[in-house]
Amino acid sequence: MHKWLRFKLVMALLLSGLLMTWGAGAVLADVSSGVATGVQKQLTLQQAVNMGIATSPSLISSSYSIDQAKSKVDQQTEPITGLSNLAGFIPTGSTSADIEKAFNSLVSSNLNWQQAKKEYQASQDSVTYSVYRNYYAILQDEAALDVAQQSFNLADLQKRITNLKYQTGGASQYDVIQENQSYAAAQTNLDTAKANLNTDYVKFNQLVGLAPDDRLVLTDQPSFTPLVIGSLDAEVSRVLAVDPAISSAENTVSEQQDALSIVSQDPAANMADRDTLGTAQQGLISAQNSAAQNERTLYHSIIALESKQDSLQQALTTAEANLKITQLKYDVGLANKVDLATAQSSLTSAQLALLGNVVSHQLNVMSFETPWAAGA
Repeated sequence: MHKWLRFKLVMALLLSGLLMTWGAGAVLADVSSGVATGVQKQLTLQQAVNMGIATSPSLISSSYSIDQAKSKVDQQTEPITGLSNLAGFIPTGSTSADIEKAFNSLVSSNLNWQQAKKEYQASQDSVTYSVYRNYYAILQDEAALDVAQQSFNLADLQKRITNLKYQTGGASQYDVIQENQSYAAAQTNLDTAKANLNTDYVKFNQLVGLAPDDRLVLTDQPSFTPLVIGSLDAEVSRVLAVDPAISSAENTVSEQQDALSIVSQDPAANMADRDTLGTAQQGLISAQNSAAQNERTLYHSIIALESKQDSLQQALTTAEANLKITQLKYDVGLANKVDLATAQSSLTSAQLALLGNVVSHQLNVMSFETPWAAGA
């Protein structure tokens, strides 16, 4: 490489890195200021996605890969063709080993460049999916913590009541032991729920570029929108056309086909090229079959989740109504504290079940639309 070209490439990479660092700082500035002043800052899902994209090491690395791949194509094109693209020179038939090697290397570099651009977009999709998944994991952890807290409150109440009954002869020692065990289990579940929430906050903070101890309030809830498609076969075809893994396998096949278009002076090399092409073709078929099967499986999983939505929503409505009725009964002396605590616990459990179904549905729909993102 000429010194001037090398200098321009290095400067371009450095500038790209500086711009990305500046962009990440701009996205984080508003959030960080709230944390620094002790204000419990809120964070929307879109803000989290922007922060994840701005600070993702994989995206920064992918951007460098694009520049490097393009530079390599430019370097290899000039000595062979004197042109700026591959269309100007497609050697066929018998040629020298040097030309064959140089051209095959150029084809490989060009395919790598095209693939690098596709993988950058795929990395963006992957970061977006990861942010959604981790954002929603915290919301589920918070709901699970609420359930654990309600269950603990109920266990604590029942334990105290049983101890009072035992002191007056209304309960046996066995009853006390049983309630103590239930109380200990509820305490363990509560501690576990707290630990899970803390762990997922740390993971989320790392993903979006926050400090490990930051505890921002996540304001957005997942939404449930039934999946509507015209044809499952059409969706499978769409994925096969744009999946980066399949594109990579197709590039490998194309590269080997181009290599075979040149008859090498070494017969053993020609045979090796044919074997390599066969292996690449089988790899492509395998990738296509796997992607198609995954897409169909995701679709049926989504339909199953949608079929559960109405019953879970009805269970929540019933739990809400039951809590209201129990509260009224408690106010007039027709229900006790255990009845009220049980109704509250049932409500939080119904809320968690519905939230889990909605989150699973939305993430599955995202996986259905961009399966390479979820797979990564």
